[in-house]
Amino acid sequence: MWTTLAPLAGVLLGGLMSVLTQRSAGNALERGEARRSARDLAEARRGERLTHLIAFLSAVQEAERVAVDRHHHNMTDEPWQARARQVLDRMWVTQKTLHILCAPEVSAAARGLAWAVQELIRKGPGDPEGPQDEKIWAHIRPSRQAFLDLVRDQLN
Repeated sequence: MWTTLAPLAGVLLGGLMSVLTQRSAGNALERGEARRSARDLAEARRGERLTHLIAFLSAVQEAERVAVDRHHHNMTDEPWQARARQVLDRMWVTQKTLHILCAPEVSAAARGLAWAVQELIRKGPGDPEGPQDEKIWAHIRPSRQAFLDLVRDQLN
């Protein structure tokens, strides 16, 4: 009787080991695929955020030019006003996009930078003497630098 049960026990034990090995390998494969998928998704989101960060910086740069045109070159005509409205709208829309896509710290820094630029367009740098372009850039530099530093840290 033991001679017939021993091979049967061996077959059952071998089959059980095979099932456990296949299940373990399948689980490891699924975990590896989940990690790859999460990594790919994170990289795609990073690329999307980077695209919108660049769009925001482009809008801010254009808004700075509008401020320089107004306060350094004394432009306030209707074409300038239309351009200023358009640039400010684009800047605020891209800031809101950052609010949706980025960390709250990045959104807050972008909002601070946008407010600084908007105030420069409306009120100027404060001191009417001397070259206004340099004063505009000096006025915005701290908020721009804070934004850029924070974004760099977030992207690394």
